[in-house]
Amino acid sequence: MIRVLITGVGGFIGSNLALYMSEMKYEIVGLDRILNKNVKPIVNEYIQTELSECEDDRFSVKQIDYIVHCAGEASVDAAKKVNLDYKATKKLVDIALKNNIKKIIFVSSNKVGSDSESDYSKSKNELELLIKKEIEGTGISYTFIRSSIVYGLGMGSNIYTWLNMINLKNIPALPSSGSQLLMINVRDLCNCIEICIDNNITDNKVYVVSDGYIYGINEIESIARRVFGKSTRYIVCPKCLLYIASKMGDIFSKLNIHLPINSRIYNMMFKNSVYMPNEFENDTGFEPGTNFFNEIPVIFSKA
Repeated sequence: MIRVLITGVGGFIGSNLALYMSEMKYEIVGLDRILNKNVKPIVNEYIQTELSECEDDRFSVKQIDYIVHCAGEASVDAAKKVNLDYKATKKLVDIALKNNIKKIIFVSSNKVGSDSESDYSKSKNELELLIKKEIEGTGISYTFIRSSIVYGLGMGSNIYTWLNMINLKNIPALPSSGSQLLMINVRDLCNCIEICIDNNITDNKVYVVSDGYIYGINEIESIARRVFGKSTRYIVCPKCLLYIASKMGDIFSKLNIHLPINSRIYNMMFKNSVYMPNEFENDTGFEPGTNFFNEIPVIFSKA
């Protein structure tokens, strides 16, 4: 039986991946700094620890064949002297080298290469470069999955927060925007990850994955309002007001006070940086099973 280590197993992607792969009869070791009581019965072994502080001998009893690296900070503070994600990933590579892992599958971000001004995208790029450098010439392969925004029941992204505010409070609409997004359902992402396990065609490749649909910001809002049964007549928030609010959000974030908007979120609303290559589909035959619009009623059913 193939034995897989999933880091960040207590989080949204990691927990869904553990469930998905347990259904496919993999043997799973889960690692996370938090204990997810819903995930623990699913995995064969649950290691609760900070990855950067994990002892190497925790993996020496039974051979780990593959590592799926889902752990990571949701946002990266440029002011931090130590990037915790970098330290944790370096530790993970050390574990891979000592345990003769076959492949590391890293869940990165499609912001890498398309949003160079973002601290988050820079961090993910640094982690990709670290993994490639450390395993070069060792016989360990890698696959980097640059995921789009991941949606599904239990998601916690800015998209969810925004739409949930519309659902509960009927807030003013966004002004007209040309911004577009790529997204992917969490089960489809799990499928992509599973395809990369023990599949040589994906060795040492970098893929952007999505559900194949390019989402306009205004289109998302319009359809969500219709699903929520909100009036089609609404006030539109001026763009200048959102800009001012984003700058206030930047100031407050330095005081560790997080507002619903900052410059990064503002740019996402109005900056179009979508590109959708099809290498993964061409290499593997992957076909997405759903799209975000179909899943909105399920995601917000308990909101």
